[in-house]
Amino acid sequence: MNTICQHCGTPVPPTRSDGFCCSGCRSVHDLLQQEGLEQFYDLKSGLNLPPVPAQAMRQQDYGWLETATLAAEGTRASEDVAAELSVSVQGLSCMACIWLIERVFAKLGGTQIQVDISSGELRMAWQPGKFQPVEFARELQRFGYLLGLQRADGGQPRDNTLERRTGVCGAFAMNAMAFSLPAYFGMPADFAFAPWFDLVAAASATLALLVGGSYFAQRAWHALRAGVLHIDTPITLGILAAYAGSIIGWLSGEPGLKYFDFVAMFIFLMLGGRLVQQMAVARNRRRLLRDPSIPEAEMLEALQAGASFTVKPGQAVPVAAKLTDEHASISLEWISGESDSCTRSSGQLLPSGALNAGTRTLNAVALEGWKESTLHKLLDARRGGDQRDLRLEKLLRGYLVVVVLAGVVGGLWWWWHTGEWARGLQVMISVFVVSCPCALGVAAPLADDIAASRAADQGVFVRTLGLWKKLTRLRQVVFDKTGTLTLENPLLTNPEALSGLDDDARQMLRHLTRGNLHPVSRSLFDALGGMPEQGLDAEVTEVPGQGLRCEHAGCVWAISRPQDAGADAIFTRDGQTLCAFRFRDALRAESVAQMEALQGRGLRVEILSGDREAKVAAIAKQLNLQREQWQHSLTPEQKAEWISCHEPQSTLYIGDGANDSLAFDAASCAGSPVTGRSFLEHKADFYFLGHSMRFMSSLLDIAATHRRAVHAVFGFSVTYNIVTVIVGLMGHLSPLLAAILMPLSSLVTLSLVALIFRRGGSVVKRYAEPDVVSEAECVTAC
Repeated sequence: MNTICQHCGTPVPPTRSDGFCCSGCRSVHDLLQQEGLEQFYDLKSGLNLPPVPAQAMRQQDYGWLETATLAAEGTRASEDVAAELSVSVQGLSCMACIWLIERVFAKLGGTQIQVDISSGELRMAWQPGKFQPVEFARELQRFGYLLGLQRADGGQPRDNTLERRTGVCGAFAMNAMAFSLPAYFGMPADFAFAPWFDLVAAASATLALLVGGSYFAQRAWHALRAGVLHIDTPITLGILAAYAGSIIGWLSGEPGLKYFDFVAMFIFLMLGGRLVQQMAVARNRRRLLRDPSIPEAEMLEALQAGASFTVKPGQAVPVAAKLTDEHASISLEWISGESDSCTRSSGQLLPSGALNAGTRTLNAVALEGWKESTLHKLLDARRGGDQRDLRLEKLLRGYLVVVVLAGVVGGLWWWWHTGEWARGLQVMISVFVVSCPCALGVAAPLADDIAASRAADQGVFVRTLGLWKKLTRLRQVVFDKTGTLTLENPLLTNPEALSGLDDDARQMLRHLTRGNLHPVSRSLFDALGGMPEQGLDAEVTEVPGQGLRCEHAGCVWAISRPQDAGADAIFTRDGQTLCAFRFRDALRAESVAQMEALQGRGLRVEILSGDREAKVAAIAKQLNLQREQWQHSLTPEQKAEWISCHEPQSTLYIGDGANDSLAFDAASCAGSPVTGRSFLEHKADFYFLGHSMRFMSSLLDIAATHRRAVHAVFGFSVTYNIVTVIVGLMGHLSPLLAAILMPLSSLVTLSLVALIFRRGGSVVKRYAEPDVVSEAECVTAC
């Protein structure tokens, strides 16, 4: 049985023995205990949480929040009015998070706060002088939550159109049903209020058609104009046929043609299914904040050759530039995959995409404009939409031809046979109505929603609706190395060296490494874990190529490179070594087992890396990969070219840096770990949290279960349509029977999906704890 993290519930890597998956989770857990907020764990009710991201434990630049605070306080109508500000928040997962954020806000003296977990937004109000938003942001960061000004979707306002359509059409459907039921229960046609009942039902159906039906009609029309058959086409055909027949029946006094309640309810159910399908994806997209490594858009657009600019610590150099400072430390991991930092001197080249790994802002002169830069090319690259499913289009084309012919021929036959045009029209409309893919329109979104919830339990968050179909078509999985197969930071191999330090030394080591991007600093900071902050104001200076130093309490503290090869870094006080550290690149937990599992499924596994041959070879050897299964020293263009030449339509690419962006675009499916220093999670089909690769097998199991569920629903729908069309052609399908069959068929398909995922749960669920979510997911969605 694998150990489960005491804070988030994800697996604990074998390299840790403290019961936590990472130092961030340990830090937050200890802080909750110290602050008397243990109720947080009772409120989360056994649900798994995302692991605390490493960037939440490091120094953040809140200059943007200071500016926004001043603007909010300056636009108040009077001194008595509270200032208000809306921000994005990263790390929300359940009601326990909202409870915790509200407690922190109240503790610091805020006036009012609203947290929207579905949009990932936080709106706060405060009285100036009594509350500091920056202090609030820093306090939230201690608990693992990050605030940001822009959303991960590029700052676009949230689109609530589908939600509004669904809610309004739900009200129209209830009205239409309420005023149609009396006729089903024997209300005489000459009843005084019967015409008014029909009028209200007709008005409700008409409004539902305008508000909700137009959603499907527009999508079907745009698809047809593009030469593509979409699933919304038969949905639109059924809606329009039922509505047209209802209007004709109402105006001509033919009760057998009135489907007003069916029209409104059908539109509501289809919109509800589509909303469920998109909500999880939209929520996962909003979990991410804007990448802080990318400078502001205004600054980028103004960059031209010869312009002077600055780059803050942790930000990327946007364009190729010449350094004007005496020295600077930069990291090329975004460009080449090399995690080690390097030193540049005055006048030397800073490549576009290099990260400022130092502790100070660097100054440079641009050698090119933003539009010509490598980073712009990588950022501007966009993954194409889902490839056209030609098999589905062919199936839909045949389906529509059969349905239209069956309806028209059946209607004409009944008209000729009975001599009653209304009878023939009723048969034709009934065929169009019952043959609509209503079951698929409700059950398939439920399958998507449950699959996304199961993936979230594994620390994987879905961003595109087509992910599950893509995963079932895979033939190969391609990995970047640094930060993807390996941990983001090198592993400290002698953590016992830290235990010999006294509290003062540990505080100074934490102060030295806080906010520094050098891999050694990041690793040491994480290894120190949670500890009370003393707010040291000693300035940390960097000696490029040598290390970090600061003076405090009459002592000089430093992290530097040793003279001998027995260690990778040493920590000194007044020149005397307190401890020495050794590091190595470490694979993510269960990487070896997952590579074997993927190959056991018949998938090819490849590594494409920009790193040096020796480093890639060492990792490949640990993974038991053959020489032909890995490539080294590749540029971004070479990675993309390799993908394009090796079955891109059936390739999953997983990477984390800017040098993987073009390969992302070439592959049919892409995933990325969340490191806080990459923009790829914003364009991936899915992103994942945590330090383990365990999710890979589970993700493919979920995709297989999703496929079985969709196939079962499709099989039922085909059988249902054949039977109901035959019944309709025989003239036995009345509006009442159609109104009964539609929700009944949807209920059957929902039950099929729930049952298949419930049975598949034993395969998908890999954690030691029982699945406490799946039952609730199914009940709520149904």
